[in-house]
Amino acid sequence: MKNCDPNILSHGPNFSITNCACCRRIGLYYKNLLIGYTHKNFNKFVENYSKIDFEDHAVYFPDESARIIIKTPHKDIQINLDFQEFTELRGILQESKLLLEVYDLIKS
Repeated sequence: MKNCDPNILSHGPNFSITNCACCRRIGLYYKNLLIGYTHKNFNKFVENYSKIDFEDHAVYFPDESARIIIKTPHKDIQINLDFQEFTELRGILQESKLLLEVYDLIKS
């Protein structure tokens, strides 16, 4: 971990997405949670996330707020997002994916 020097791809009030050139991992930070992805799995996650319709998948929590549950690479860990967080993450994911594509083009 000492050798890792992640670059921020995108960030917002609740999220940050980084890319570590050293270990070739993508980090998705959500508040105090860090989820790691390979580039391939990150691209798949962004593609699938972009297809989700909040209204079709939202559930009501005990506090009566509508939230959506998103799977992570670990089957027992999910994140739940309200509409604002869900929308914010969608934009940050798309921005990060685009930046990764640009970086790959520059390297080629």
